[in-house]
Amino acid sequence: MLKLVLKFIIGVLIIPVAFGISMAFYANIVMVKELAGSLNFFLWGVASYTALHLLFYKPTYLYVLGHEAVHAGVAWIFGAKVKSFKVSKKGGSVGATKSNAVIELSPYFVPIYAIIITIVYFVIASSYNINSYVFTFLIGFALAFHMISTIEVMKIRQPDIVKSGYLFSIVLVYALNIVVISLIFSMLLPAFSAKKFFIDAWRMSGHVYIAIVKRMFF
Repeated sequence: MLKLVLKFIIGVLIIPVAFGISMAFYANIVMVKELAGSLNFFLWGVASYTALHLLFYKPTYLYVLGHEAVHAGVAWIFGAKVKSFKVSKKGGSVGATKSNAVIELSPYFVPIYAIIITIVYFVIASSYNINSYVFTFLIGFALAFHMISTIEVMKIRQPDIVKSGYLFSIVLVYALNIVVISLIFSMLLPAFSAKKFFIDAWRMSGHVYIAIVKRMFF
């Protein structure tokens, strides 16, 4: 109970960070001239998956597979041993010797398929002259898959979310999704600087905190 109260307080305290990250992402993405040429392909990717999900087919098994794979991978990174790995359309589970908030929430902010597509793009692009618009479409498709599926999953009482607390989980997952998407964009779009994004996020988050303190005490 004490951990949930502490995480709730942390969730409240990092809301300004989520605002700062959002403003930094918007400020940086609107400055990317390259996006003008590829934006339509990215949006077509987003729209294509959205239509697929809402009208035709929900690739539940694929999402659960990626979800549990991220659980296992992050647990391994933290030094845990993965003892079991189960996946089905109805859900999945990973048994590991260690757990923490990052391991529990990682599948909700790590768009594993978008990351795989990005890696494949750079591996292929290093050897062949390929059409980047195809990969831009696929990135949009994969990110829409991740975001829509994550929102649907978070609507139900997921053990990972319940264990960490809803406010803490939602704020952290939202902020880290933007961070991960920004990192992907920084690799795909040379004009999108990850360094500048993080500097702006730090600065804008500070402005939000200062504005709140002035509002409350001055």
